[in-house]
Amino acid sequence: MIYISFFSFLVEEYFNICYYKFGEFMKKLFFLIVILILFTGCRSTDSIMFKTEYESLNSNSSYTKVSIASDNPFVYVSDTKLAELVENKEDLVVLFGYSKSNDTRNIIENIIKISKDLGIDTIYYLDILDIRNELATENGSVITTKEGSDSYDKILELLGDVAEDYIVDGNIVGKRIYAPSILVIKDKEIKGIVNGKSYLESDEEREKDSYNQILEHLKKYSSNTCSVDSAC
Repeated sequence: MIYISFFSFLVEEYFNICYYKFGEFMKKLFFLIVILILFTGCRSTDSIMFKTEYESLNSNSSYTKVSIASDNPFVYVSDTKLAELVENKEDLVVLFGYSKSNDTRNIIENIIKISKDLGIDTIYYLDILDIRNELATENGSVITTKEGSDSYDKILELLGDVAEDYIVDGNIVGKRIYAPSILVIKDKEIKGIVNGKSYLESDEEREKDSYNQILEHLKKYSSNTCSVDSAC
């Protein structure tokens, strides 16, 4: 009986130790899962939000219909945060646009495809519809009809001549970020802005030209060009 009791004691202690270790393992696993959710959750949410925002206008014939992957690279950024990133010349790709801009909608699918091919997994997205200033001319003078946000003005200042001219009534009245605009900063250098627009005659030529504009621009950010360059 003594041996049986001692054996039972050992078995019970063994299972207690195993249960404790399993419990500790589960705690660590749960902690890791929470960290992963916190790390990737916002990113995943942004991708879905972007898809929903743009595809929600597909039923309106006024807007170009788009089909956006759920794992798209877009991450929403505020103008305040972006001004900070641009000032520090952080490595980044930014799309300036807004969902009701057909020019923006026309290049979205190409941006997603090219970024995937080049291994670019994050493209910041700034909705510029309501943050830009509006200028006009009156009696030969330039007047401000709507103030832009302070951070938008700061981004324009930081971009300098890289930003496009703001033209009103045929006159250059300042600088402006148009929709769409794709900004690339790499190795502390502003690589430029492209809009992906093409003015060639046929739809096929315009599509190809737009695609190539975006491709060549995003290559300035990514060193992974083997999937798109036959030379690799």
